[in-house]
Amino acid sequence: MIQVHVSDQVLDDARGRQHTGEAAPTSDEVRRISKRLRAGMAHLPDKEYTEQLRKRLRDFAAEQDMELPTPDTRSAFWSYRLEDHPTVDVQAGEQLQSMHIAAAYTEAQNSIVDDTLRYLEGTPGGKALGELHLWDANVQKALKLDRDTGTALAYDAWGALSQRYAATTETEALFFMAELNPGTVAYQTESRQLRQDGKLDVINFMYPPPMEKYADLAPETQELLASQAVRAQVHTFGYDENNPKYTPLTKAGHLDLEQLKSLPTPEAQRAAVLEVCARVAAMDGPARAADVEKYVEEIKVLRPDHEVALPSAPDLTWAAEAREKPQPMASTHGVYLPGVEVNAKVAAQPSKPLEAAPQAVAGMHFLPGVTVKPVPATTAPALTEPAPTQAPPAPERAHGTGLAE
Repeated sequence: MIQVHVSDQVLDDARGRQHTGEAAPTSDEVRRISKRLRAGMAHLPDKEYTEQLRKRLRDFAAEQDMELPTPDTRSAFWSYRLEDHPTVDVQAGEQLQSMHIAAAYTEAQNSIVDDTLRYLEGTPGGKALGELHLWDANVQKALKLDRDTGTALAYDAWGALSQRYAATTETEALFFMAELNPGTVAYQTESRQLRQDGKLDVINFMYPPPMEKYADLAPETQELLASQAVRAQVHTFGYDENNPKYTPLTKAGHLDLEQLKSLPTPEAQRAAVLEVCARVAAMDGPARAADVEKYVEEIKVLRPDHEVALPSAPDLTWAAEAREKPQPMASTHGVYLPGVEVNAKVAAQPSKPLEAAPQAVAGMHFLPGVTVKPVPATTAPALTEPAPTQAPPAPERAHGTGLAE
């Protein structure tokens, strides 16, 4: 299993970054940021102003250069904080944020070989968006936003940039987290973008899985849940459908551990895990239609009398619309925000029209008029971890995409 090797140097660097924090903008910077972002919109009613500001920020994110420095550059992703890790001596009560670990690790790797790794905030686009200080309370106040609205707009802008960051990831995606949480950009945007682009196999988790959660499960089930591909699809957190961060993907990817523990055999438990993977793959769309069929066929073998519950038609419609929603077009003039110069890029456009969305669920028997094509019973892609081919600190690339036997 791949785990990041965190040297004392990386750990000290991360601590230093966390202690120093981001420098707050000066009063002059706050005024300049506000003037740029509010230009031509100060007269608008509150609701229209907020929507236009959101669009302006998304357009700005679409303008940024997010291309890989080299074809072999890997991408780091982060979420929450570093917890239990066998190679990291975290001090009692210490909470190291994963964003600082990812940044320090990236810089350490790049000090050995340039452009080995990148992290979002360190890219040209991440730096440009960071210079707008959207999380800063004084900036939000100057933009005439309350805290909740300002935070929502910051999440939206960074989410748009994160989506483009994930879309340009190719060689390897290093996830600095133990598991995916459905309330995070890592789950709702980044891992989802990678999966629907057919890149499930490049996702590698750099922290060990939360094995304490799986203690009462069969050993085979524990191994399955600890595999990279399952971790890149499912989550085990409860959720509230009234939460603003809830989406149909939240429901599709939820694995109820208590229900899983109540199943009597390892085969039944495996089938339950595969069913969640099938739901997520269905939501991911055309690139994963074959995975859905394989998961469903294996579930039929493991539990012949069980009816597989795949996402509803409305949920699949939501997923298709979210996939096919065009990115904001980039200006060929290189300016979206008054006074802010950017390198013009044309944002990626959908590769398939929305009308093709039903093909995303080919073989899913729950849709009227759509049947599963007969295929030989096979296991879904195996999740077994390959043996390391090189020593830390640089983790090897994973070659397997499927589910552990």
